[in-house]
Amino acid sequence: MNTHLDFCLALHHAHASLQRKLDDALGLYHGISFNDFALLNLLAQADGGRVSIPDLVRPLGQPPSAVLRQLILLEKVGLVVREGAGSDRQAVLRPAGRALVNTARETADSLCTEAVASIAPAVVATVSAALVTLASTSSLALS
Repeated sequence: MNTHLDFCLALHHAHASLQRKLDDALGLYHGISFNDFALLNLLAQADGGRVSIPDLVRPLGQPPSAVLRQLILLEKVGLVVREGAGSDRQAVLRPAGRALVNTARETADSLCTEAVASIAPAVVATVSAALVTLASTSSLALS
């Protein structure tokens, strides 16, 4: 039986498997987890390598306290710095963080390319569009 729940469970399983593989490869070659990579990558794509800390929460899918703990650890190893105070507090990517995320991106891209190689490009494009739509639906909005 193919239900919406089956789809969501399959999506969770695929995500968990991919994250485990990315954690292993990024940890082995770059000393970071996939969650660290995702945060550093968001900063690398932002104008000036800086993002307000509240604006990191939704795209990372983590509670604010988890994002803050992650930032503190990345700050301790010199990859990011937190600037400002209160609601103006920002995470800023340091040069070492930019260099690390750029090299780690090659590892992540290679692993992701290998993971989806057996799927037809048209299917990848369709599923990718569907996931973007799903992620932005009001039913998934966190209050």
